[in-house]
Amino acid sequence: MKIVNSEIKTNETNQNKESINNNIRPQSFDSFIWQEEIKSILKSAILSAIKRNDTLWHILFSWDSWFWKTTLSQIIANNLWKNIKIITAYAMEKPADMISVLNQLDEWDILFIDEIHRLKPKIEEILYIAMEDFRVDIVMDDETMSLPIKKFTLIWATNKLENLSDAFKNRFVYKFHLKNYTNKEKELILWKYLKEFNINFDNKILEELSKKCLPVPREIKNLAIKVRDYLIASWFKEKSMYIDKEILEEIIKNLHLEENGLSSLQKKYLKILEENEIVWIKTIASILNVNEKVIEKDIEPLLINLWLIEKTKKGRKLKSN
Repeated sequence: MKIVNSEIKTNETNQNKESINNNIRPQSFDSFIWQEEIKSILKSAILSAIKRNDTLWHILFSWDSWFWKTTLSQIIANNLWKNIKIITAYAMEKPADMISVLNQLDEWDILFIDEIHRLKPKIEEILYIAMEDFRVDIVMDDETMSLPIKKFTLIWATNKLENLSDAFKNRFVYKFHLKNYTNKEKELILWKYLKEFNINFDNKILEELSKKCLPVPREIKNLAIKVRDYLIASWFKEKSMYIDKEILEEIIKNLHLEENGLSSLQKKYLKILEENEIVWIKTIASILNVNEKVIEKDIEPLLINLWLIEKTKKGRKLKSN
């Protein structure tokens, strides 16, 4: 089985332990911590496809942000023992680009398209037919030629579900909205990474440390890496690292870890709202010296998710208890 991805190149040979640790990714549903209900439905759908000796029907993932859609799609491909081709919607400039991708797929292959809301309308039209009838229509000299393509499973991911038409969404049998991680799931993921780095601790330490990061696998992994690097640089050897309460306090202080993994910009944002009852986004952007899009895309989503702020017609304000 191969993973085809023009944007990510990997070499699995001659990797040392360090490079493996830095690329930890779940390879099965059992090792993928999270989304238990969704995993259960996907397992049944995959088993049905195998028993029917037919393709798995198309899947739509929507989410708030930061979730492992690609990893989940690769696990689906692993369970089907099929190839997966990974592309982003903005890489598709013209219909011929999509037709070329579809023609390269083998029977039952997985095509994963990220940020599907960026797909151009003319390319969408090609996928309408390809998804249902497994064919593409090509216009040549005022004539339309219909060419068959091999059966495939399309997995689309978007964080702007509202931008997709109902007709488009209805072409997906399986539609999932990815949920936020629970505190327990955060702890389990962090436990996994710390153990991979040979770091020992008690459960109370794990609970406290997990509160210092975003509910996102990649950020949880990043936290584990920073903790490991701090321990090694401070006084430990790599194979004898242990975190107790005193060391945890040092880690939090020296790595400047905040509750819920807030960034410095998010803290400044909250400070502005603490000092003012309500503030226009333009004013906030001016004070922080950032673009309004940065605020809406990178700063506010987590704060809204944590019920710390709210948007009103008059501006932004702290969430009232």
